[in-house]
Amino acid sequence: MKTFLIILLALIIGGGGGYFVYSKYFKNQAAFSTSPSRIVTAQNYKEPFQWGINVNPSPVRNYSLEMWTKQMKYVNDLGCGWIRLVYGANISNRLEIFDEMVNDADKRNIQVLLSLDSTEPVQTISNPYDDGYKVAKEVAEHYKGKIKYYQILNEIGGTVVKGPEYGGEEESDIDNQKYNQVKEWSKGAIEAIRKIDPDAYIVIDSFWTHYKVIEMLVRDGIEFDILGWNWYSDMKMMGDKKLADGSLLVDKLKSFGKPIILAEVNGAPINGRVNENSQAQFIQDMADWAYNSGIINGFYVHELVDIAPTPTREEGYFGLIKFKKASDGGYTYGDLKKAYGTYKELIADYSK
Repeated sequence: MKTFLIILLALIIGGGGGYFVYSKYFKNQAAFSTSPSRIVTAQNYKEPFQWGINVNPSPVRNYSLEMWTKQMKYVNDLGCGWIRLVYGANISNRLEIFDEMVNDADKRNIQVLLSLDSTEPVQTISNPYDDGYKVAKEVAEHYKGKIKYYQILNEIGGTVVKGPEYGGEEESDIDNQKYNQVKEWSKGAIEAIRKIDPDAYIVIDSFWTHYKVIEMLVRDGIEFDILGWNWYSDMKMMGDKKLADGSLLVDKLKSFGKPIILAEVNGAPINGRVNENSQAQFIQDMADWAYNSGIINGFYVHELVDIAPTPTREEGYFGLIKFKKASDGGYTYGDLKKAYGTYKELIADYSK
């Protein structure tokens, strides 16, 4: 499963019913200080629906504030009130760069869901707890009052399963060593955020049918506020997806008693490309379902701009905007895809 692209390093250096559900899954809430200052449930969460977009800081060329502001004009035009960014924890001047992006978003009244990742692959990093604590401490101290939502790692189900052939529905599908790494990193990161900014929301994210890792984290005392889920068109419609036992995936996700956001949604590539008509239709169908489902609280398309090729990366075509050759021989932002207009109309219609 693809991961959210952020290539700055390479380019710059080179209520009621909810209480009973909560009690069922969060028996160990005093185990350690990932415990929140308030209990967030699907019933008491009252934040507005999040219409968002994943934004890569440097999709077409090296990061610059000029190129970033051009992207953000598209975000404004779409009507998105949210962007999702991945924090580059191993970039030397990261706070300077992310300050520019976060401040620009703030000026536009656009909120940031900041996804945190380990400084090295989480499966093998030494001292995962310390790494998680350090990364989260840095951003929570720096962005307290500016950023309210932090995602802890991405698609953790794919990280901990024994292989892509495993559905992630059984504990036997899980690699215990990888799981312990993810658990410890998450524990460190959440403890840091809870200590520094107790009002911030913590998002734990997975995808496909990989829900067992969420149950295991809950069992082991890892407490979060919002469940994130990623979904692509090769998985068909999320609301129709059944698990091995015949029950619906969405019913399993509802059983955690948490608000749910779709952190990545898009068409799936065929032979490296995303069909523009199919992409637009899938975004339309998924957004209609999500908004009207009564259980989804946010929808983020992945992603704003296609990824232009460089000597160190291949091109990517998940964007709502194409890239094109620039007069200087590099790349810049190109034509809008059909899905851009589709998503813009969706947001406008549902925001009336």
